[in-house]
Amino acid sequence: EIAPTIEWGYLVYLTVFRLCQYFGQETECQFCDINHNYRQQLAAGRPYTGVKSVEEVLEALDIIAAAEPVDAPLRSRAYTVTGGSVLTKVDGLEEGPFYARYVEAIEARHRGRWIGKVVAQALPVSEARRFKAAGAQIYHPNYEVWDRRLFGQICPGKERHIGRDEWIRRILDAAEVFGARYVIPNFVAGVETARPYGFGSVDEAIASTAEGLGFFMSRGVTPRFTTWCPEPTTPLGRDNPGGAPLEYHVRLLETYRETLDRY
Repeated sequence: EIAPTIEWGYLVYLTVFRLCQYFGQETECQFCDINHNYRQQLAAGRPYTGVKSVEEVLEALDIIAAAEPVDAPLRSRAYTVTGGSVLTKVDGLEEGPFYARYVEAIEARHRGRWIGKVVAQALPVSEARRFKAAGAQIYHPNYEVWDRRLFGQICPGKERHIGRDEWIRRILDAAEVFGARYVIPNFVAGVETARPYGFGSVDEAIASTAEGLGFFMSRGVTPRFTTWCPEPTTPLGRDNPGGAPLEYHVRLLETYRETLDRY
């Protein structure tokens, strides 16, 4: 008899830009503490690099690759290049070229060793093509929250710099480049319920996110969720230390499954 086997793997998360150029409460996403965390680390005297060099990233992946046989049942299966939003330039590069350079270097050194993923803003389709050409297989232009009003209040910088409608359009454009199943925008599950902006009931919050799931899944794009963790240094974390109610999360997963089955 041959027992069924499951190949387990884990994700290597490469946060190469530990800052975000949406600075200050007027532009920062209201759930995110990336900039405050950076300031805390420096104030505590810890060595904390804002921008990781390509060489540092390659060194880390070289160590992982050397320690893990390719045929090992438990090994890293993918890497994600991620960091804060770039509005001007970092290391003399705009956001697309900045993040693409890491993918290019990794694929040149370890082509095919991992599934390559990029988390960046919803960039113009030319930049989606750049990520694809560099070797990335999956693109996460994270959408965060569906409701039009909440998008502007919770992600004021994204609304001001790109705008909700343009963000959606760019997600769908990227699906033409990568294939719809490989464009996976993230929703921060629970911020829909957060005071002072959020919905007053779980029913309203679920109905709103269900609308967003239906919009994307009906077009072949399957979003993912990260659970909102109320960081105490953020506006939403300060005002909502308990996060979203358990009922919300259970019903959200039910809604996700139902919507996925429908499409």
